[in-house]
Amino acid sequence: MKKNSENKNEKETRILEIKEMIRNFCDEYLNDEIKSYALKLAENIGRKRKIDILRGKKEIWAAAIIYVIARINFLFDRANENYITYDTICDYFNTVKSTTGNKASQIQDICKIEIGTEGYCRQEIIDTLTFVQTPEGFIVPKKWFENREIKIETTTDEEEEEIRQFEEKQKQIELQKVKERKERRAEINREIARKKKEKEDKSQLSLFDDF
Repeated sequence: MKKNSENKNEKETRILEIKEMIRNFCDEYLNDEIKSYALKLAENIGRKRKIDILRGKKEIWAAAIIYVIARINFLFDRANENYITYDTICDYFNTVKSTTGNKASQIQDICKIEIGTEGYCRQEIIDTLTFVQTPEGFIVPKKWFENREIKIETTTDEEEEEIRQFEEKQKQIELQKVKERKERRAEINREIARKKKEKEDKSQLSLFDDF
């Protein structure tokens, strides 16, 4: 019991140290929103049983956590207002790129984090990857509806009748195609049966030729 308690205290201390590193980095290079995502991820990792935050250098953990958040929020894109480079992260924490990248992949896999995951991505990104259906039946990104008035246009009785007639015509065309396919299949089957019978008849006649 004492050992478990000591392990828990070590884990809590390690998480606090990593979170402090994350805060310092974000205060220098990023903003409070991105910092909140990284701190939340660090807290989440501390609760996972499949990943031991006590193993490995805390600098690698901090760098990998920030790397995950930066990647899913497109911070490596120069067009982003919070643009940073992979080198910036690794140089700050004095970590190797390959080691940091491997740890980041492990974190994403175990924590099931990807682009658009709520709680770790900006709302703008989430809305872009969230799709909704319009009254007309179109599937479009939720972001399209921001600051826009959705107009629902109803059809007249005459237009409804035209739509009904068009749908009925399309249905009849499809039924006709199905009928033609069935007739063609039946014709093919009859032809196969005829050839088979001819072959059997010839076989029977050849038996009499032997006498």
